Amino acid sequence: FIHELSVLAGRDHVEFLLELMGSPRWISEGNVNSLNTGRAIDVIKLAAAQAGWGKPMKPGSGLGFAFYFCHAAHIAEVAEVSVDANRNFRVNRVTVAVDVGRIINMSGATSQVQGSVIDGLSTMALQQITMADGVIEQDNFDQYPVMRIASTPKIDVHFIQGDNRPTGLGEPALPPLAPAVT
Repeated sequence: FIHELSVLAGRDHVEFLLELMGSPRWISEGNVNSLNTGRAIDVIKLAAAQAGWGKPMKPGSGLGFAFYFCHAAHIAEVAEVSVDANRNFRVNRVTVAVDVGRIINMSGATSQVQGSVIDGLSTMALQQITMADGVIEQDNFDQYPVMRIASTPKIDVHFIQGDNRPTGLGEPALPPLAPAVT
């Protein structure tokens, strides 16, 4: 929706989003579970810079951007996507910038984000729930395909290490994936 607004305003999506964040501040002062626009701005800028936001793209390819906040985590993602002549798309690269406070276990944190991106792509492009006679046909996890290694894009993860206390990281990198791709 924010991207659609930026298009209507004739503005670059990232610049438009940064302007909407306003000055760095807690939306609810001292409440770690409220949005901190300064931290949001930092991840937005980091993801855009690391992904090369604004770089020239080949015909049939582009960059999509999304920002998400939950579990006191500030996450920005850029998806590099290509579409072929048959309108089939491929996600070639996902760049993620994360601020969840101090990282205790870097390899675990990186794996959490990479797994969330893969789960997001799987949910968006591979999985579905169907019903027959009022009953859901998929009754176990083996019936929900997960993206395989050969289809997985390059995933670059960048953390902002601050003085903030560690917060949630299990889910926050999944929701912005589909908006960044679309």
